[in-house]
Amino acid sequence: MDLIDFSRYFAALLVVLGLLGGVAVILRKGWLPTGLTNFQGLDRRERRLGVKESLILDPRRRIVIVKSDDMEHVLLLGPERETVLETRKARIEPVFEPEMPADAAAPQDDAAPALRAAQ
Repeated sequence: MDLIDFSRYFAALLVVLGLLGGVAVILRKGWLPTGLTNFQGLDRRERRLGVKESLILDPRRRIVIVKSDDMEHVLLLGPERETVLETRKARIEPVFEPEMPADAAAPQDDAAPALRAAQ
């Protein structure tokens, strides 16, 4: 094996890593149609069904809170069967939006004289 073979191997490695990186960028940006993939990150629609919380009781059973539209279902999942423990209307999650303080909107000129005096 000489220098030419090592350079070919290194060039082939760079090509393969470049192709993998290109595919990763395409998947990250969501440039593929949603019918071609089954990844959660590529689907831009809001999901109607989701698992809110899960609690493992023992190695064979768990309790799961499933949210579907505006309903929450508490399910007991086991190896033989699934049991609905409770069904209720889902709570509305509060949305917190930051507010700009009134004094932050005005420019603060009182810091400039202190900086000038320090110099």
